[in-house]
Amino acid sequence: MTRRWAGPAAAVATGLLAGLSGVRWALARRALAQTPAPTAADPAFSASDVDVLVPIRSGDPLLARRLAESAATLGHARVHLLVDDDDAPAYAAAVSLAARSADLAGEAEHGGRGDSGAERPLAQVQVEVFPPPSPAHNPKVEKLAAAVERLSEDRDLRPVLVQLDDDTALPPGGLTGLLRGLDDAELATAIPVYLEQGSVWSRLVAGFVNGSALVTYLPMARLAPPVSVNGMALAMRTADLASAGGYAAIARATCDDYALARAFRRRGLRIAQTTQPVLLATTVVGPREYLRIMRRWLLFAGEVVRRDPSPRLLLVAGLPSLLPLAAVVTAALVPGRRARTTALAGALGTVAVAQTGTWWLRRTLWRKHRGAAPGGPSARGLALEIAAALLTPVHLLAAIGPRTVTWRGRRVCVGVGE
Repeated sequence: MTRRWAGPAAAVATGLLAGLSGVRWALARRALAQTPAPTAADPAFSASDVDVLVPIRSGDPLLARRLAESAATLGHARVHLLVDDDDAPAYAAAVSLAARSADLAGEAEHGGRGDSGAERPLAQVQVEVFPPPSPAHNPKVEKLAAAVERLSEDRDLRPVLVQLDDDTALPPGGLTGLLRGLDDAELATAIPVYLEQGSVWSRLVAGFVNGSALVTYLPMARLAPPVSVNGMALAMRTADLASAGGYAAIARATCDDYALARAFRRRGLRIAQTTQPVLLATTVVGPREYLRIMRRWLLFAGEVVRRDPSPRLLLVAGLPSLLPLAAVVTAALVPGRRARTTALAGALGTVAVAQTGTWWLRRTLWRKHRGAAPGGPSARGLALEIAAALLTPVHLLAAIGPRTVTWRGRRVCVGVGE
């Protein structure tokens, strides 16, 4: 049986990949170019208007460090570390950071300088302890809902809520960049950027996010209003969250980011995809955990595709995820050694150029916000981003079937709780 179809198929897949990658790159670059300069007018809200909610779950060795790095960049915001009462390691990390923050605040009040070489958590840090979540509820969302209720009862809720994951930190000045999104919208979200650190499995997870986030979220937002958000870093007015039903309205949602966006959209509230990066670092210890994370993320993404399908989603997110491997596989099936070599060179070269373009955009963003700080784009990171692009269709196949995942220690069905 001849494979004459393979040559045309490889050419089409490679051509589509090149064209879509070029369009996505141009749209992302334009979005980044239009980012307000740090010297631009201040946003309507400042750090002193903000309550930052950080739901915590122990298990990652980086937890204490990431919490400290996050608090160090939040200025005069008030940070609430939300802990389950049966999670002793998380409680210890949270109490340690709160004590250190109080000590540094005392030193500053008396003119002391403290440890000049360390990250300094200048924000006011408080530890909030809650009972274990209900079996049918999202553990993260239940803590968020309980925290908002507690602050509301104490009449102590600030005008703006910022939600941060416990492996997440905004870079210096990042809170202002995120709050600027509220000047033109009711819910603002940041762009995830993974630090290049840890094991090869941690770096593969980083490669997947870093190789796709900028050229997916920013182009999507330029073509039409966002339909979902990245829950790693969100900002919203307290009153708008209440009008959307509050966190309690999405307490049963596994895909809480998407469920929150749907709740805001139902009320006619606008969503802003900012260009503000938020920095993540996660410990992935081995292949099993890596596969579990990838399957969960792609099932979550599949929920958006099921409920909000559109040509924009297909062209900006769907096809670009499938085409790298499709181009390489069809090129490998081209009959004739010379023709096959040419087709493979074209396919692999196109994948490499597309990922290099994304890597360049991320490097530009990194230098703007982090300068020469470690953890930024590297040649090794680029190689893993190329590998991640080729592996994505394999992970998509693994996500076919039962829509259940192990998440936060529980076996749950993926959905928005409706």
